[in-house]
Amino acid sequence: MKRRHGDSARQRRDALVRATIEVAAEKGMSGVTHRAVTERAGLPLTTVGYFFDSISDLAAEALRTGVAEDVARLRTLADELAAAGSGAEATAEAFASALTSPPGDSLAFVEALVHAARDEEFRPVVGEVLTAGRAVAEQAAEVVGATPADPASLLALVHGYLLHALAAPDLVEPDALLRGLRALAIGTLVDRGEISLALRVAGREAEISR
Repeated sequence: MKRRHGDSARQRRDALVRATIEVAAEKGMSGVTHRAVTERAGLPLTTVGYFFDSISDLAAEALRTGVAEDVARLRTLADELAAAGSGAEATAEAFASALTSPPGDSLAFVEALVHAARDEEFRPVVGEVLTAGRAVAEQAAEVVGATPADPASLLALVHGYLLHALAAPDLVEPDALLRGLRALAIGTLVDRGEISLALRVAGREAEISR
């Protein structure tokens, strides 16, 4: 049951959410316990029970909050790029850079995905955040005037890059995500017959008039 809170209570609730993300990143979802979270937040052990019905509800809210912040940031970026009339290459570079979240947040997100694979009750919230991520992918495609690429494939590419970058950072090149995004966009455009736009994304505008 959700409760209404004043400023002080909201600050404590926010501290719990942030602490949950940090604990999940460091110890995995199995490490997200009442004690671990409240100690990290510097709050009494009973605080979780005041704001949430269970530790699982807190974990779900932490995932929602973290993703909501990323979605809001990326939507703002898309609006700014659209207003500036940014081209396909500039847009791809901007999104590739923005999608590289702080390692801690990325690791907590990956832990949530793995947890959902083991716990069916956690899957609905993961479904919510994946749906939100696909909507951002569609908005990014609209910025460059492209027919939206398969948002599920694009999001899977991003998540795969994040996982590899976390697990083997020395083997993953910084611009690997950008190259992947460009390749997926070009392939999708060619498959849909939008050759002129595909050449523009590939930086081969001179071939359009041939």
